[in-house]
Amino acid sequence: MPKVSVIIPVYNARDYIIPCVESLTNQSLEDIELLFVDDHGTDDSMAAVRHFAEGYSGKKQFRFLETSVNSGPGVARNVGIEAAEGEYVAFVDSDDWVERDFCETLYKAATRKNADLAWCDLRQDNLRDGSSRDLLNPRISSGDFNEKKHKAFLTQFVSYFTTYLYRREFLIQNALRFPDTRSSEDSSFLACCLLVARRIACVEKPLYHYVLRSRSLSTKVDPTKYLQKLGSFDTFLGFARCQDLYEKYKEEIDFLYIKKAFLMAAQTYVANELKPDPKVLQDELFAALLKNVPDYASNRYLKKNLKARTMTKWIARHPRLALWALKRRARNNAPEA
Repeated sequence: MPKVSVIIPVYNARDYIIPCVESLTNQSLEDIELLFVDDHGTDDSMAAVRHFAEGYSGKKQFRFLETSVNSGPGVARNVGIEAAEGEYVAFVDSDDWVERDFCETLYKAATRKNADLAWCDLRQDNLRDGSSRDLLNPRISSGDFNEKKHKAFLTQFVSYFTTYLYRREFLIQNALRFPDTRSSEDSSFLACCLLVARRIACVEKPLYHYVLRSRSLSTKVDPTKYLQKLGSFDTFLGFARCQDLYEKYKEEIDFLYIKKAFLMAAQTYVANELKPDPKVLQDELFAALLKNVPDYASNRYLKKNLKARTMTKWIARHPRLALWALKRRARNNAPEA
C-alpha cells in the first residue's frame, strides 16, 4: 500500500502541467502513487504526462485514469478516490506545484496524530503581477478535533482543499465525495470533511503553491457559475443533516452557507454577467438564502461580521445598491471569502 495517493485532474493543462508533474516526482517521500485523471480536454495534456512518465525512472508511480465524458474536476477527483490505494489521499491541481517535502511532512504529521485530516499553509503565487502571499488557516492544536475547535474552524477556514491530506479510510467510511457541480465543489467537499473529522494535524508552513494565471478554469467567465455554487452548498447542507450534525453546528453551518454560498454566489454572478440584474440578487439568491437559512438575521456570526451583514441586508432590501458594491468589488478583483 502506498503511503500517499496524489490525485491530479487533467483538462487543457498542456502549457503548465509539466512543472506540476516535476514537483510531484521530486517528492522526498518515495512511497507515493500519482493518479492522473483525464477529463477529456481538447489539447495533448495527457500525452505530455505519459511522455514524461516514459522517461522517468519511477514511472511505476504513474497511474492513468479517465472520466467517461468531460465532467469537471470534482467528478475527476472522485474517479481518483475510487481508484486510490494509498493510506492517505492528496489532491493537486495541474496548474499548481508543491514543495519537495509536501507529502512527507504532511504524512508524518498525520500518522503521528492518527489524523483524519492533516493540513499545511498555502502560498499564492500571482503570475499577473509577480507577487506572492501566504494564506493561513486559523491556528489550532493538533490531535482531538473537539466541538470547540470544530466551531472555530468551520467559521474561519480558508477554502484551499489541496493543502490537506485525507485518510483514505476516513473518506470511504463517511462516503465523502465531491459534488458533480463545477464551482465550489472543492469548498463543499472540504466543509463536509471538516464537519465529520475527529482527529487533525496542522503544519504551520506553506508547502502548496497556488498559481494565479491570466487564464484558468477558476477565472473563466461562466454565467451559470453562481448557480453551481449554490448547488455545491446544497450538497453540504444535505450532508450535515444526514450525519445528524446540522443542529449541533447550526450557527456555524448557517454562517458558512451565508458566506461561502449566498454571498460568494452574488459576487460570482456579478463578475460573470455582462449586464447583471438586481432582480436576480433578490429573486434567486436571496430566495435561496431564505429557503435554506430562514432565520439568517439572528445568526450570531453574521451579527459580528459587518461586511457580510451589510451586504446581506443590501441584497435583501436594496439590490441596486448591492449590485453597485459588487460591481466595484469585481473591478478591484477582490479575492473570494
